[in-house]
Amino acid sequence: MDSYQWKWFYAGGTAQVKLECGDDVAHLSELDPKQWFAISMPTTGVRFDQRMLDLMDSDKDGRIRADEVISAIDFLKSKGVDLDSLYHTTEDDEKALSDVISRQSDLAKLEPSEDEKKAIAEWEAKGAAPDVAVLGDSTASAEAALAAVEPVIDEFFTPPADMPLVTEAPDVALPLRTHLNPKYLESIVDFAAKCVNPIIGEREELSRLEWKKVKDAFAPYRAWVSSKPVVNAAAKAALDDEERVLRYKLHMAEFLENYVNMNRLYMRDQPAMFQTGTLRIDAKELDLCFHVDGEAAHAALAEKSNCCILYLKLTRPSDKTERCVCAVVTAGRVSGLYIGRNGVFCDRDGKFWEAVVTKVVESQVSLREAFWSPWKKMGDGIAATVKKFLGDKQAKGEAVAQSVLTAPQAGQGSQAGAAMASSVAAIGIGVGMMGAAFASLMAVVSSMPWWKILIGIAVIVVVVSLPSVILTWFKLRRRDLCAILNACGWAINRPMKFSMRLAASFTRVARH
Repeated sequence: MDSYQWKWFYAGGTAQVKLECGDDVAHLSELDPKQWFAISMPTTGVRFDQRMLDLMDSDKDGRIRADEVISAIDFLKSKGVDLDSLYHTTEDDEKALSDVISRQSDLAKLEPSEDEKKAIAEWEAKGAAPDVAVLGDSTASAEAALAAVEPVIDEFFTPPADMPLVTEAPDVALPLRTHLNPKYLESIVDFAAKCVNPIIGEREELSRLEWKKVKDAFAPYRAWVSSKPVVNAAAKAALDDEERVLRYKLHMAEFLENYVNMNRLYMRDQPAMFQTGTLRIDAKELDLCFHVDGEAAHAALAEKSNCCILYLKLTRPSDKTERCVCAVVTAGRVSGLYIGRNGVFCDRDGKFWEAVVTKVVESQVSLREAFWSPWKKMGDGIAATVKKFLGDKQAKGEAVAQSVLTAPQAGQGSQAGAAMASSVAAIGIGVGMMGAAFASLMAVVSSMPWWKILIGIAVIVVVVSLPSVILTWFKLRRRDLCAILNACGWAINRPMKFSMRLAASFTRVARH
């Protein structure tokens, strides 16, 4: 049991801890880790103070885990910061941060001391050594090309977790020119030219051991770069600490309400950090919009959310930029949403983007739509059957008419005429049978009292629509944003469901 008395609120299908004061933040390390909503998140693809995220990412791996959040709070404690001030920021804090940034800029312009000049000269001399400058003057450019593809190639060569010690399958090899994802083609070709060819010779593909050899060749250079002496180190460290304190004071409360709990999402006072903007399409405004790096990989995970999801390509012709987002449809109807449908996306900076739907993960979003769904399918089926029937008869009639016109002999012409008469007679019989059946039905209905007719209609409606409504009701209750955020790179620890009321606020539909 936790010694600290936490307060809770209920949202998203689960109890969430309240963070309302400095004491709550100070005791956060005592909160059961299973009660945290997120336990890891990427530092990119979110709308937040980027510099603060970089400061919190202590190991610089592009992710912020729960232990790094606790370390940030411990840092504030070590600096004697009143944690209640996280909830009462002022303009003075903003001005102080601007002053620190200005002083950091001024510090960078200062002339280094004689000792610092000497240390820099010694450092530069070491960089000229053959084992450091492995490719001479091209080493820096080659290392940049390596860094650009290192994460994806590391992932390519990472064996599956369940892979046995001994396997009959051949080891994988990375092609360097063909069969590559177009997204990475140019950067991998550049990597091959600048790194692979000079170090191990020209290759059509790269093996796991060769990949390790290339990385190892640049290890001394990377170690040398990271050991560069810091000019005015003491003053810089002091200013960096000041900046860290001020940024944490200004943004830590907001961060915790997007990480430890999801107060920003469920209370709807302000958007959550992962909400990137608003999509306007099909007489709707969609607020649940997320940044997407790879559509196919994202959709494979996000479809487990039981949500209707649109994937959109965004473009701004004015500055020739492109990006990809996904938007969750939570209310209204989805029949008007299809691949190629155009819309407008307004990001959190107020910039407008042209949006086009590139993929739709279909799922019903309302009970009203579920009610009419069977009737729509029935109507579509009848229309398709009638269209096929009339099409077949029209084709047969045209064939008969053509044979009449082209018949070279009188006998053949009479045979074609007989065939046409037979087809017309068949159609007449079919129409007559349908008319007779309809007349019989109307005779039965006309003999019934009006209240029985209404009851019969109600029974038919219930029998047809009720199963669809019930199934959709259960599916709507299972909608969970957790899968979508996990597809965005978050490690979400709790369910993120939402009520019908919240669904209507996430997707606002025109009333008329």
